Amino acid sequence: MNKELHLKTAEEHGFTQIPIIFADGEQGELFDEVEISKKHFTTCKIGKVFSDYKQLIVLSHFKGHFFAGFGGAMKQLSMGCASKGGKLAMHMGIKPKIVNRKCKKCNLCKERCNENAITIGNKSFIDYESCVGCGACISICPHKAITVYTLKGLYNVFFQGTMFREKMIEYAYAAQKDKKNIYMNFGMNVTKGCDCEPKKMKPIIEDFGIFISTDPVAIDKACYDIAKQKGKAFKGSEQFLYAEKIGLGSTKYDLIEI
Repeated sequence: MNKELHLKTAEEHGFTQIPIIFADGEQGELFDEVEISKKHFTTCKIGKVFSDYKQLIVLSHFKGHFFAGFGGAMKQLSMGCASKGGKLAMHMGIKPKIVNRKCKKCNLCKERCNENAITIGNKSFIDYESCVGCGACISICPHKAITVYTLKGLYNVFFQGTMFREKMIEYAYAAQKDKKNIYMNFGMNVTKGCDCEPKKMKPIIEDFGIFISTDPVAIDKACYDIAKQKGKAFKGSEQFLYAEKIGLGSTKYDLIEI
């Protein structure tokens, strides 16, 4: 939810040897709007610090994913580079609201809001015309009085299917726009679910190597095809066609072993 908790989690897992940069700020409030003018998004909220770099090395663990079907370079680009508000836009497509019975009127969210979109009073509320959906208010509220968990939001998460995957691809496009990235996919410990699930999972197929490419679509397609050959056909293959259609990359590839 915030920088402090992420740092604690990183330390618990031994990620202390190199600096960790939080591209979207303390609570996910810092972002740049990257213009893409695609089917679902005109602009995408990408973590602000990423604008400082012309090239990224994108390391991805290839595995399954409940909503996306599979996760690799494209998912890493979209979810890894999106600000908190960008993640909300992809998953739920709605803006946060205040649960008044939980609100203690501490004003922390109002002070944190960069858009002056929050009113605290007898009935506290968020002005959706002003709100940019960055999600910082959700992170800073100590009383859990701000939420995106509404019936509409949950419906969008569980039933938008192809739409979610297309949104994810559009964010991947925004994240790599005007950059010359290098992608590395690890086809190792390939599990049914995503690394974000808080449980230990057993590999479902044998390891099949480490892949390097400058094309996020091609590298994911290669991993997807090999996983299928080894007996695991992940869902979400339509992502490749949409990614190719909007110019994210190519589904064609040549495998060169080294």
